Amino acid sequence: MIYLLEDNLAQQKRIKQYIQQHIHTFTSPTHLLSAVLKDKTPKIILLDLEIKGVIYAGLQTAQLIRNNDIISPIIIVTTHCELSWHTFQHHISALDFIDKSQPESVFAQQLNSAICTAAQVLERYNKKSPNLIAIRNGAHLVQFDLNHLSYFSSNKGTHYINVFTKNSVSKIRNTIKTIASSHENFIQIHASFCINRDFIKQYLRSEKIIELTDGTLLPVTRKFQHHLIQFKTPTIHT
Repeated sequence: MIYLLEDNLAQQKRIKQYIQQHIHTFTSPTHLLSAVLKDKTPKIILLDLEIKGVIYAGLQTAQLIRNNDIISPIIIVTTHCELSWHTFQHHISALDFIDKSQPESVFAQQLNSAICTAAQVLERYNKKSPNLIAIRNGAHLVQFDLNHLSYFSSNKGTHYINVFTKNSVSKIRNTIKTIASSHENFIQIHASFCINRDFIKQYLRSEKIIELTDGTLLPVTRKFQHHLIQFKTPTIHT
């Protein structure tokens, strides 16, 4: 999947003619940001830096994407070559920086090369090795893939907790408190919930709610909210 932020319709058409894939195009950073954050899968993102006269709009958008998605390759396509250094300063990990003012053949070649490299990055990600961890289930240990384990919830009235992974839910004999202290990725947010920090999409601080990358909404209690200070609601203005 490819997402393009470009407010110039002629440039949209120019870019699309060289890419043999369906492209979701946006002229507004706000609309693009909303779409890419709803799409839970890694994707290729093409960004112009200047949108509607705001030179840093694309860069700001990239930063907000990176706050929630460290996997999707970002490719900058712009006329503002003088801003290339800023993409490194702001740690957005841009895969490539393409100058629109290049000769057409050079532009097309660099764009296609960047898209090809981005596709290879996503392919490697999809094939990444399991990150297996052992979690206690009563007197025994069971293995889970940390790449797919999103959160735990208490099973009221029992000594078991629910383990939510990408494709299943299972029960183990353990406690939320014990789970929270068993791995650096696990954060207790409530007496009944513990999450894997890698699955945080955003923290709605005023509402005391965590949204996970699969859309799950979980409550955060005051006792545990200090663990989540760094996770904020993405906002952008144009």
